[in-house]
Amino acid sequence: MTLAQRLLLAIGALSLATIVALGFGVRQAWHRSEEQRFREQFAEAMAPLGRELAGELESLPLLTEPLCRHDPLIDSALVGLEVGDLDQRRLAISVRVPELAQALRLDELYIVSGAGEVLGAQTPGARMSGALLAEYLEQARKARVRSAPPLAIEYGCVHRAPEHHGLWVGVYAARHLQPLLTKIGGAYNVSLSFDPLSASDQRMVEVLDLPELGQRKISASRSRVPLLSALQDLDVTIALIGVGTLGAALALSLLLSKSLSRPLVELAREAGAVAHGEPKPVAVRGASEIRAFADAFNRAIADLTSLRKRLATTERIAARREIARRVAHEIKNPLAPIRAAVETLRRLHARRDPAFEEYFDEATRTVLAEVQRIAHIVGEFTRFARLPAPNPAPFEIVEAVRAVAKLHDASGTSVSFTSAPCPVVNADRDQVVQLMTNLIQNAQYAAESQPMPLVTVDVRPLDTATVRIVVSDNGAGVALGMRARLFEPYATNKPGGTGLGLAIAQRIAVEHAGDIRYSDRAAGGATFTVELPVAGPTFLQDAPESME
Repeated sequence: MTLAQRLLLAIGALSLATIVALGFGVRQAWHRSEEQRFREQFAEAMAPLGRELAGELESLPLLTEPLCRHDPLIDSALVGLEVGDLDQRRLAISVRVPELAQALRLDELYIVSGAGEVLGAQTPGARMSGALLAEYLEQARKARVRSAPPLAIEYGCVHRAPEHHGLWVGVYAARHLQPLLTKIGGAYNVSLSFDPLSASDQRMVEVLDLPELGQRKISASRSRVPLLSALQDLDVTIALIGVGTLGAALALSLLLSKSLSRPLVELAREAGAVAHGEPKPVAVRGASEIRAFADAFNRAIADLTSLRKRLATTERIAARREIARRVAHEIKNPLAPIRAAVETLRRLHARRDPAFEEYFDEATRTVLAEVQRIAHIVGEFTRFARLPAPNPAPFEIVEAVRAVAKLHDASGTSVSFTSAPCPVVNADRDQVVQLMTNLIQNAQYAAESQPMPLVTVDVRPLDTATVRIVVSDNGAGVALGMRARLFEPYATNKPGGTGLGLAIAQRIAVEHAGDIRYSDRAAGGATFTVELPVAGPTFLQDAPESME
């Protein structure tokens, strides 16, 4: 039976659930209607809230201004400043301020002199600086929202001495906004808060943006429990009607889905095995469409394997050409002093110059040193070109990297090692050790220039399928001009270096289906991150036959 026929049967079975679908359609329509009605009621409750808050902003100056202009307490304080007997009046002022604050329903009330001295205060929290209050009172013109906690509506005014304009007494008043929101919200059965709220199944949330509050926004929420209770009654009725039909449809759909999915699950399992190192054709079974897919998959795998081998061969040829070009370039430099030394010797010998014997020793040392340099260059490039393909096997990567870090910690700049439990990794242990050796040695060399050299190595799982290794140092980092060529052979700024360490490290990481990348360390220095798959190289890991 074809997959299309099975799908037809599934569609026929699902048609039995039409009654259930209609029931849910009715339920959703009724739900939308009730939701809309509930939102309209909520919006109607929101409208007066803005007016209440705006009224509070307008009422605070109306309460505060009469204190500055006519209250005997302020007049007494001002007279005390003028005649110099303020200390005798201070007790009366401090006793009177809390009474005024309670009578006017103010959360904070300060009486402040022009010199920044707090003459009396009523505040539930930490006292504010008199100097800051005096500065604010000099500039206060209208009520505003205070940004410093606790959030409050604040206003201030001053009363100046008629004959000494430099002398004045000011009144600073504030009402905390959170109690105000609690009072207003309670009147409308709405919860108000300055904290951002998110809507959920249990509550409806709206945001009030009042010009009087500046950048501050108020979140208004209302319980949806009454709405949910009404919907629950409707759900019970719909559930009783549709449970029979839905049960039958689900049972039939379950049987059909199992018969349809079993071949696909088996095919996915076999395809996953192929992708993780078992290049064998997947089994062909199931519906005709699945068999056609399996045949196409097997052909694609064969084509990819063949294409990869051809591509690898082409890349190997291109790489050898590049290596040959670079070797020729590097050998050209030592050839120049060799040629100069030999030509000088021939010239001195031809004219039997007495300086021949004296120059002979110096010239031969130069020639031998440059020949040794050529041999070193050729040897390093040969080692890079002959790096074998990975021979993966399961091993404990944390212990392997720990051993490399411990070895270098004992023989050079100290290396700090951290780790988290990692799964067993399928990789070439020797090549991973070589990769870590190259990175740690580079990090130690870079850190040696610092007064307190630091090299850190961290191994931990990135996810269930990948392990991440991070090597960092506190050196000077990589120059901008070197970053584009960081992993190229013979790209180095290390005296006497061949620039093959990072090239070999990249090749090992890539041939293990992993990745290596550079980034700047946050505190200065370099960070190299290596990510290796736990499953190891894919089925396309085979290297082409040697062309030597």
